[in-house]
Amino acid sequence: MERALMCPQCNAPLAPSRFARSVVCSYCGTMVLLDNEFSISAKKFHDAFRIWNSPESYQISSWISLGDSHWALGQCIAHGDIADVYTGQRARWPTELVIIKLLRDRSNSKLLDNEWETLQTLHRSDARGADTSTMSLPQSVIHGDIRTGLHAGTRVSIFRWESGFRHSLEDVIRAYPQGIPPRASIWLWRRILETLSFIHASAMVHGAVLPSHILVQENEHGARLVGYGCAGRTGEKISTVASRSESFYHRLERSRMNLTAQLDLAMSARCIVAVLGGDPATASLPASIPGPLAGIVQRIASIQPNAGSNENAWTIREELGAIANQVYGPPQFAPIVMIS
Repeated sequence: MERALMCPQCNAPLAPSRFARSVVCSYCGTMVLLDNEFSISAKKFHDAFRIWNSPESYQISSWISLGDSHWALGQCIAHGDIADVYTGQRARWPTELVIIKLLRDRSNSKLLDNEWETLQTLHRSDARGADTSTMSLPQSVIHGDIRTGLHAGTRVSIFRWESGFRHSLEDVIRAYPQGIPPRASIWLWRRILETLSFIHASAMVHGAVLPSHILVQENEHGARLVGYGCAGRTGEKISTVASRSESFYHRLERSRMNLTAQLDLAMSARCIVAVLGGDPATASLPASIPGPLAGIVQRIASIQPNAGSNENAWTIREELGAIANQVYGPPQFAPIVMIS
């Protein structure tokens, strides 16, 4: 009879020999006595697991399956360039809240796969600050083809749900057509630059820093950069340009556009131009924007992606902090309020 056992001290799996009366936990060193009266056969364990893991055990009527994990789709919250994005959860209890990206067209599989592989690379990065910086990246759960259920055969990526990140910068721009308060744009840009600094230190480039790929945390000073389908190693050719967002790219032939840190920095500045009520294509800003802030935004927005530059994400972040102190004085809480 096989036994499936866990250490009562630390819950680590135990692997005793077949006729052992005790076993030492390899994780915490606890000596565990084995009582055959309470041993469970592997078959009974797996039968119980199947019942517990089955969506039907919880009266869930529809789900998607990848391997032996099952997921219930929730509300569709976004239509990206290649995928539809849903809220979701594990179809069992205890559950887990997630974000589910369903690919619309199989021909775009490479982009979804590239996003997944890029995020795995970044989560393995040993660049300075990785322990904290990786917490600001999408947290991967599972990726592959849906085996059974709804959307069988569709390519999908599933990420952990991050509380409070309900709105993209596109939503913010629609809600504030005249622009958000300039003070709020400073912390927003600094959060984006912090993530870009880590990405660039890991010898990677995002390649698509767009309003649709920036999430803003409700009632907080939080922002998340998502949408890594165009990302790659520094110096590689850019794989694609989002057609509906061409004004955020410089006017270069795609065949000449490489993945560079300067590309990310310029695009991030053009996102700030847009959220301040300006024109990202020309980097023009409303006259009401304070001069020092307008100056740095337009300077970074004009960087040529393939021309080389001494600018880097962290020094820009620090310069923004100095401008905030100069223009606005001591730090104050200035969240971007979204009315649902």
